[in-house]
Amino acid sequence: MAFIHLPVESDRLKTLALMTMITLVALVVVGVEFATMPRLRGETTSPARVGPEHGPVDIGFAQDMSLHHEQALTMAQMALTKGSPRVRQLAQGIVNQQLKEVGYLQGWLMLWQAPGIAPTDEMRWMRDAYGRSPRRDPAYERFIDSCIQGRGMPGQASPAELDALAAVAQAAAFDAMFLALMVRHHQGAVVMARFASEYAQLDAVRGFARAVSAEQQQELLLMLRWLKTR
Repeated sequence: MAFIHLPVESDRLKTLALMTMITLVALVVVGVEFATMPRLRGETTSPARVGPEHGPVDIGFAQDMSLHHEQALTMAQMALTKGSPRVRQLAQGIVNQQLKEVGYLQGWLMLWQAPGIAPTDEMRWMRDAYGRSPRRDPAYERFIDSCIQGRGMPGQASPAELDALAAVAQAAAFDAMFLALMVRHHQGAVVMARFASEYAQLDAVRGFARAVSAEQQQELLLMLRWLKTR
């Protein structure tokens, strides 16, 4: 799925190559963590015997957050060459952190023998889990409604917006557009991560989602402060 035209496509290919490499590293790390977990006498090494089994929320979150991160990486790669020094520094942090996170997400999906990408963008894993829950949350309902209506994951930039960002030449103008798009992007990711932190079955996925939510909220506050002081 190409978000932008050829000038940035080479950056995207580099990003995907790095994502693949980090996925393999993460798969080894996750496997080592599993292999070295303490076990009771007579317990087998079957993953089914270690804690709860992964469920639709674990899989769906890993798939869709990987896709969500891919677009953030695409925008951050642009910022590394087009943004002001402070925006470049922020973008480098996004690249470093989200590449690692995609590696873990894709590593889990490989271990679970699940596809790396969801077949649709309707977020069924989120809708079904929320429908079974007695708790109500307006943020989750808005998120789910957007996906049902065919608008995709909230926060994602449109192809036209990404083309416009790629076309901006002046650093100050690029900063303003990049920060606005990334703020919206992070806002969507925070909702998705918060949902997974509450509804995923595996403790590892819940903890990972909490960390993603906290990290992106911190970056959100920074970007909003920069936008406010422009």
